[in-house]
Amino acid sequence: MDRRKTVFSLMIFFVTILVFIFINAFIKSRQEYTNKYDFIIDKIETDAKGYLIFSDSLNNQYSFASYNFTEFDKLGISVGDRVFKDSYSKNMTINRKMKNEYKTYYIQKPNGMIPFLLYSY
Repeated sequence: MDRRKTVFSLMIFFVTILVFIFINAFIKSRQEYTNKYDFIIDKIETDAKGYLIFSDSLNNQYSFASYNFTEFDKLGISVGDRVFKDSYSKNMTINRKMKNEYKTYYIQKPNGMIPFLLYSY
């Protein structure tokens, strides 16, 4: 009987952790959906999972829950590119400066853990 209680307690513990992870990802995705982003990439770093972390000239760091950029995608995103997403917009665009004008280089659709339809109400 003790063994069943231990297994049941472990299962409850892991399910609770998973629920917390999904709730946290939902909240961050919803915040990203409502926020506007418009900055020039000043520095690019990589976290332990291989996701890109962008920094602007004020040293604000940007990593996204619903827009994943990885070093393995070979997107060619570089310092000097502009990241733009309007409030309540689905897509995030990466613009590159060409002839003193920023032009769309890449469009990133939401590709995070939480499906877009769940937090875009």
